[in-house]
Amino acid sequence: MSTRRLFMAIVVVALVFLGLVGTLIMMKPRLATQAEMVEPAGDPLQPDEMLVGYSIPEFELTDQDGRPVDQSILDGEITVLDFIFTNCPFACPGMTAEMLGLQSALKGTGVRFLSISVDPINDTSEVLREYGDSRGVDFERWSMLVGPFEQVRSIVRDSLNFHVGEDTSRQVVLEDGGTMANISHPSHLILVGPERQILGIFMYTDEEKMVELRSRARAAARAIH
Repeated sequence: MSTRRLFMAIVVVALVFLGLVGTLIMMKPRLATQAEMVEPAGDPLQPDEMLVGYSIPEFELTDQDGRPVDQSILDGEITVLDFIFTNCPFACPGMTAEMLGLQSALKGTGVRFLSISVDPINDTSEVLREYGDSRGVDFERWSMLVGPFEQVRSIVRDSLNFHVGEDTSRQVVLEDGGTMANISHPSHLILVGPERQILGIFMYTDEEKMVELRSRARAAARAIH
């Protein structure tokens, strides 16, 4: 084979390869969208088998505007819940990013969002408002709450069976140059039903679980409206 023909053959193979790569890249979001259109099997308001009997207890916290909020914020709604703290450099940025994606994907469905801080020392209402505003949180649909740690611990540990507490093995560097101990907390997004029952728990780093959450939340909201 001549050098020219060899060169042309290499060019053709390279173009075919790049075309396949481009096709796969284009297919990924399309496949995710198609998966979201598939209705979840079974009743979307029926808790997952391992979660039957789990629910959010009564609480009294304060929102990003300093207003008192209790458990009734969940009544009659489909809500995606997570636990964060604004100084967190570990799981929280990714969790908030996923919540923002859900906020966009579920616009118009009636699904609401709730973030509860596990750091009442640093996360005042004003801090939560600034945190949300800087990230594009729609406070008409998404509330950020803070309050006594004992109440938050009651929700996380006693009602959801997750660990929450100070993690001295990792230090968090603050904007002012100081440090604080990390706070261990759930790194899941939690789907809550209209009677405050836990419907499902979804790991934020699992793309398939996030697709499942979007589909399940959409179907659950449609079932109650």
